[in-house]
Amino acid sequence: MVAKKRKAKAKTITRVGRPNKMNSVNVREALIQAGVELLETTSLEEISLRKVAAKAGVSHVASYHHFENKHALFSAIAEIGFQKYFETYQKELEKTEQDFKGRYRALGWTYFQFIMNNRQFARIMFGGMGVESNLNPTLSSVSRRTYRQLHEIIRMGQNLGHLEKGQTREKTLASWAMIHGIAMLFLEGRLQMKNDINEMEKFIQTVTEYAYNGMKT
Repeated sequence: MVAKKRKAKAKTITRVGRPNKMNSVNVREALIQAGVELLETTSLEEISLRKVAAKAGVSHVASYHHFENKHALFSAIAEIGFQKYFETYQKELEKTEQDFKGRYRALGWTYFQFIMNNRQFARIMFGGMGVESNLNPTLSSVSRRTYRQLHEIIRMGQNLGHLEKGQTREKTLASWAMIHGIAMLFLEGRLQMKNDINEMEKFIQTVTEYAYNGMKT
């Protein structure tokens, strides 16, 4: 009896250390994610597309298919930063009564907290570090949302009689300038953070109150 020959199974070779081939969308997302991760350990000035590509596991040449330079990458990262900021504000808002004062304070505290907890993000988003939002319609639109949120709160205060009516734009800019200025002073180390987070929040709330009191009826 002749034994049947067994067909030899083809061996599967597992490649180690080489990422799977990614499609165009995945490469772009991988580069953005790598850029975000690098922000945690590397200064903006030291970040380059070459470093980002290496961390993402793609070729340096491939990165230029998606981003003309690192500033284009920063614009994409800024978009993510704003999304993260709006999510943070929504969570803070849920802790308040969502009336005028609650919204006004929540926005001020969220803005300050976000900047201090995401310093590199903040330099790109609010400091305009190497980002030209006018060349990126999506980023330009999402960045203006921060202004629109505050503008709506100021208008709400006016309609409810908490704030003097008129010059809504000027009142919005004055409020924004005050909280942004305080945040930048802490970000640049000109003012020192308090160790107690509750004391820090109370301090920011007091600053916010000064802006609010100046606009009362």
